[in-house]
Amino acid sequence: METDLLTAFADPEKIKEFTTNQRLWAGLITTILGMGITFVILIVLQFVIGLFEKLSGLEKKPPAAAKLSPAPAAKTVAAKPAEQTTDELAPVIAASVAMLLGTSAGNIVIRNIKPVENTLPAWQGAGIAEQMRNRA
Repeated sequence: METDLLTAFADPEKIKEFTTNQRLWAGLITTILGMGITFVILIVLQFVIGLFEKLSGLEKKPPAAAKLSPAPAAKTVAAKPAEQTTDELAPVIAASVAMLLGTSAGNIVIRNIKPVENTLPAWQGAGIAEQMRNRA
């Protein structure tokens, strides 16, 4: 059937002559063949990459201290940011806006600063904080 399938795929008119069962069988064979080839190629690539890592000597080796004793679990403490007064915050905001607008901070007048309520879920805030800490 495979050789018949390959010759049938070469001629689109011949595919139209197939029954529904033959079309389903041909689709199943094509799908299994495509997925099988992809799976085999991915396994080969995995071995090639592993071989390159061994040849280049870039294997990740744990540090000697980690082998001796595991590090104790660090307690996480939620640190609150220091309360800033409006007197400290206004110049910082003015400088940021001035830089964004390309003017001097003397041209910016801040009349009122209102804190915005944090509506983020706790998990989203923790994810953002973790991403900011991990930036290199």
